[in-house]
Amino acid sequence: MMSSKSVHRQVAASLLAIGGMCVSMSPAQPAIEPAVAPSSSSSPTATAVRDCSSKLESIREKHKAPALAGAVVTADRLEILGASGIRSVGHNEAITPQDKFHIGSCTKAMTATLIAILVEKGTLKWETTLPEALPDLKDSIHEKYRDVTIADLLTQRSGVTADMQKDGLFMSLFKADADMQALRHQATKTMLSWEPSHDRSKFVYANGNFLIAGHIAEVATGKTWEDLMRSLLFEPLGMTSAGFGAPGGDAVIDQPRGHHPSAGAGVRFDNPAAIGPAGTVHATLEDWGKFISLHLRGAKADQKVGDVTITTQTFMKLHEPIKGNGADYAMGWGIGQRPWAKGPAGDTTVWSHSGSNTLWFCVVWAAPDAGFAVLAASNIGGDGAAKACDDVCDALIRDHLGQKK
Repeated sequence: MMSSKSVHRQVAASLLAIGGMCVSMSPAQPAIEPAVAPSSSSSPTATAVRDCSSKLESIREKHKAPALAGAVVTADRLEILGASGIRSVGHNEAITPQDKFHIGSCTKAMTATLIAILVEKGTLKWETTLPEALPDLKDSIHEKYRDVTIADLLTQRSGVTADMQKDGLFMSLFKADADMQALRHQATKTMLSWEPSHDRSKFVYANGNFLIAGHIAEVATGKTWEDLMRSLLFEPLGMTSAGFGAPGGDAVIDQPRGHHPSAGAGVRFDNPAAIGPAGTVHATLEDWGKFISLHLRGAKADQKVGDVTITTQTFMKLHEPIKGNGADYAMGWGIGQRPWAKGPAGDTTVWSHSGSNTLWFCVVWAAPDAGFAVLAASNIGGDGAAKACDDVCDALIRDHLGQKK
């Protein structure tokens, strides 16, 4: 077994090699293809949460993952939940359905929702330009960014480069106990001083877009992105387990550890906290599901979140993809079509996203017309974890729809 220092060095090198975060968001080509639409009577009448742990165990063994967790949520409740495996290779602590998982880039939809709340409060506007949102940087922002808006950032159509390694930026963000606002300010200033890497009409998935958007929220409110997420989103939704970075503590295996596919031992390690708005949230699947349920409800009616009402029009804005010249990407969601997502209105639209910091993997598939979503997570990164989570989603979709594989 590798030493902990060797593991950390290998993980850091892997994070750097991919610019800090990987995402395999491809809702147009999943491994999930159940073909039967739900009937109007497919939702169970009982309110008890069904345990899917035994179903997950066979999937976990097939893919040799340390642990897997899965859930099904509807617009108003947790329907199915389960977990299988161990928290860390080399230790005996079993995973539980109440354990926390790092959700990586699935944080992006949360950051976009935070911005939506600030729009509803009148603090920001979707069409606010970068010089307007960042007045102290207006003289240093590259001229080709001057018309870029907050909405452009959140739909990944700004021209901001996907390469955060440039000029050593990514590694410079690993600073313990740093002032997060100051660190994000410097990262924002640096990225916006570079010439755009591509035409802004083109979809290019870049974590920098969401770092900048999160910092804009900080500038507008004077509060850190973390404090805004807690007060405006997590607390109103009752997401008591939600936090940032690798879950758990160093001394004991009290939460799952992340695993790199080639490193073996579990570690507590994450991307720099400064890129949090792009992907550092952790939570139990139940609490992550509360956020997903909010979006399912928001597709049907206005929703009160704390003292703010998010209108259906605003939810529509969050879920509306920009089409052409790249992926159909909305604000933190990939948009596609699936037969199994067909609901009463005949709409087969799905919202999907995956997340990974190379040590964890998670994915969500939501069917707004059918009114349900499936979530899957693993405490290991890599293609094997992605396939395992696809199998979990496949099984849970079939379970929800009352199918037998």
